[in-house]
Amino acid sequence: MSATVSTQRSGRFIGWWLYTGVGASLLLFLILIISGFFQKTLISRQITASEGVPVKLEPLKLEPTAIGALRIDAEALIQSEQWVAFEIQLLDKQGKVIAAGIKEAWSESGTWSEDGESGSWSEEDVLGSLDIRTKQLEDVTIAINVLGYGTSSGADLNLPVPFKVTVENGVIDGGHLFWGGIWSLILGFLPLYFRRMIGKAVIFEKLQDSDPTGRGTLGGANKLLRVHVDVESDETSPRTLEVQLFINDAYGEQIYAESFLLGVNFQNSNGKFEKATCTLEKFFILENRTSYGFHVEVIPDEPVDRTTLYVREGACTLKPVEIVHIKS
Repeated sequence: MSATVSTQRSGRFIGWWLYTGVGASLLLFLILIISGFFQKTLISRQITASEGVPVKLEPLKLEPTAIGALRIDAEALIQSEQWVAFEIQLLDKQGKVIAAGIKEAWSESGTWSEDGESGSWSEEDVLGSLDIRTKQLEDVTIAINVLGYGTSSGADLNLPVPFKVTVENGVIDGGHLFWGGIWSLILGFLPLYFRRMIGKAVIFEKLQDSDPTGRGTLGGANKLLRVHVDVESDETSPRTLEVQLFINDAYGEQIYAESFLLGVNFQNSNGKFEKATCTLEKFFILENRTSYGFHVEVIPDEPVDRTTLYVREGACTLKPVEIVHIKS
């Protein structure tokens, strides 16, 4: 039986969905980059507040934003070995609290000595934040209320507490976007890495020699076949190996034969030889769905330790590739 064989480079079977995860991560990073352009600083100044006497800032208009939220940051400017509990309040026009958040801020320091070495350490957690989103324009006022102030030794302090207050609108939580982008990128690369496993495995032959043969029912004008040959050889392998690929139809007649010269990759560990490998990957469309036989021969075959033949049906590619079209 005669067969018509033609080769054409095509992007018809590109699996665009494989790029979805990577595209999502790039979108998150893009939003992270441009988010700064949407931020608008409304208030940035220093105040002092005493316990039980809330300090109100100037009124402002809380506007709805398409991206981000209103963020109120209050940093307690306390000394080492001190703590302060304070509340960030958001008041409406009537002075009613519509949102609030409590922060217990502290600052500690000390010295250490170990094995003849010494040094000092300092830790603090003094920043309190409140994020708010609104669906309509509102007149609001921000207030800072000190709930308690003292030292690490247990003494109460009846002193004003200084705060640095910053109010911004259109703020996006960059930490969540960053880690979301990182994990999306990792998950997005998984289907790209395992792309060779996409599709139905029709033939899988592993031979401790050089000439595997397999047969299966496959084909169809809209089904891409991925033929993958892995060759593993010993240290006597030449720098190039000739891999011959043959395809026979249901009657055993040869409809395709091609020879490929492949460069061999020698792998060493700690200066010692491990293995030598080479790989052949070809794409086919066998228009008539029927039984086909695939056969591989490696020349020279003396150094070959193992040859594996994979044939997958319904494969997809990452870019345009050369496709061999065979019509019996």
